[in-house]
Amino acid sequence: MSKDLKRAAFLCAVMLALVSCGGKAEQKQTAQNGGDDAGDKTLKLMFPQMIEREGSAINGGTFVYGFVYDTPWKGVFNTFLYQDNPTYEVMRPRIGKFMTDGPNHEIKDGYCTMTFDREAKTATYHINEKLTWSDGVPVTAEDIIFVYECVGHPDYTGIRYDSEYENVVGMVEYHKGEAKTISGVKKIDDKTVEVTFKNFFPGILWGSGITYDAEPYHYLKDIPLAEMASHDRVRKTPLSCGPFVINSMVEGDIIEYVPNPYWYGRKIAIDKLIVKRIAPTSAAAAIKAGEVDAIQFKADLYDQFVELDDEGKTILDENGKPKMKIDNIDIVGNIENTYTYVGFKFGTWNKEKEMCEMFPDGGKFKDKALRQAIGYAMDNDGINAIYYHGLRVTANSFITPYHPGFYDVSRKGYSYDPDKAKQLLDEAGYKDVDGDGYRETPDGKPLKINFMFMSGSDVAAPIANYYIQNWKDVGLNVALNDGRLIEFNAFYDKLQDDDPTVEMYSAAWGVGSNPEPTGLYGKVAQFNLERWVNDKNEELLAKITSEAAFDEAFRAQAYKEWDENILEEAPAIPTAYRMKLYAVNKRTKNWDQQFVTGWDWCDLALINDKPAVNMMK
Repeated sequence: MSKDLKRAAFLCAVMLALVSCGGKAEQKQTAQNGGDDAGDKTLKLMFPQMIEREGSAINGGTFVYGFVYDTPWKGVFNTFLYQDNPTYEVMRPRIGKFMTDGPNHEIKDGYCTMTFDREAKTATYHINEKLTWSDGVPVTAEDIIFVYECVGHPDYTGIRYDSEYENVVGMVEYHKGEAKTISGVKKIDDKTVEVTFKNFFPGILWGSGITYDAEPYHYLKDIPLAEMASHDRVRKTPLSCGPFVINSMVEGDIIEYVPNPYWYGRKIAIDKLIVKRIAPTSAAAAIKAGEVDAIQFKADLYDQFVELDDEGKTILDENGKPKMKIDNIDIVGNIENTYTYVGFKFGTWNKEKEMCEMFPDGGKFKDKALRQAIGYAMDNDGINAIYYHGLRVTANSFITPYHPGFYDVSRKGYSYDPDKAKQLLDEAGYKDVDGDGYRETPDGKPLKINFMFMSGSDVAAPIANYYIQNWKDVGLNVALNDGRLIEFNAFYDKLQDDDPTVEMYSAAWGVGSNPEPTGLYGKVAQFNLERWVNDKNEELLAKITSEAAFDEAFRAQAYKEWDENILEEAPAIPTAYRMKLYAVNKRTKNWDQQFVTGWDWCDLALINDKPAVNMMK
């Protein structure tokens, strides 16, 4: 796999009464999101996860979704060929919910249902009898087998062939060109496919080695795999088995969706769904003018919609809700399935052994007290308040709120405590011997730490300098690598190539449906960018993937023990959970961003044929 494709895999590895539309928004906030009946293991967020607006839906209308992005999407509308997240986001209406998630994102029934047999080591797809492609051809077993055979094909250069697919019986032989078919993928009948695995472990219940989508075999089978991503049947006229199908487009900028004429699910209320790309500089004006019905926006647009004080903090109204600057939208928000962190370098990747190998002398961060002190010295709450208007949550765990069954808000992480940082350093022998304001190592040598931080936003430099000042306040001499921020691609090249100048860095991980962390923190994980190896960590990771972990209580306890150990050992410090926010026009009947929801694009509806327009000045 090329370096660019590896990087792509790495990255794919965050209130007011209705004025003009005649309805009232019911803003539901579930227990997992910190509602009134929320328990101790929940987060309280500033905005609800969903809107259900009073008023009857009109029959028809056009819903406009504004996708805020500064460059055109690549437009490879195929679930095993696309590589960029923008393309995935804009093609979601054609996919729908082929499968749905359980409470912790384990696989549940969607258009396709799954049954698992641990003893036989099989997962069986059962396709809904009514599920039909938008050209009228039924979805069949061949459409699922087609995905497996394309991903496993020797000519496949995409990002989805990995060790999880190699756990499918016969996949490795097929991928090497030693077999014409995948022996572990079998058609039982037209609507049933059975997949057999070499090892059956709990992650399979979360989709390990399982395709979440089908693609139309009858429509694509005659296109050579090497040519498929550029073919018109993928880029311009893809079929759909979801609620909507592409009717027309301006490539990279606008997609006009219409209801799939063969859709079997819940009745679609709208006539058209327009997805249009909007430049970030135009997004606020578009939502205020009613040109779009919903957008996802980042913190840099927040002050266009919500009142802030002189310190950049959100002003609350008399009801304790954020005070709005405009009156034609509601804001819906939730925690993204990502976390940011500061990591430490412990070694390098041994290509021959395919495993992490720690520095023989333990490296600069061999002392756990130093790592912990760096964590306690970081004022993540301050960064959140100053640079993100309170729209991030200081992370207390390597498990995110995206998996509420394993996340515990009461878990002790690294809150800002400079006195504790100083105490840890003092007790470990890191003292300012020469009186220059910076601590030396326990053996009296100068201690200077290189810190790699990524460029790309207006707040990148201020945040990096804020952290550096935090560490200076406890006597640690930290400076940016080469005295500058590092561009995105160069940043990850340095990390993956184990550039010796990189000692400490700030990055982020996206979390998939499967919370199992071996692929990021195991000793044989290439994405273990810290190159950290710890015997107890390996033992606890093994518990998470063990036979006993099929028991829900055992599994939850195994995750707890793993998280507590890695927090204690601190090979990295989790810093923040990011929020995703949507501005939703008040004519929109419903918009749902809960972690787990039955909402689908077919549920889109409007309560007025004209959008609400901002009337506030």
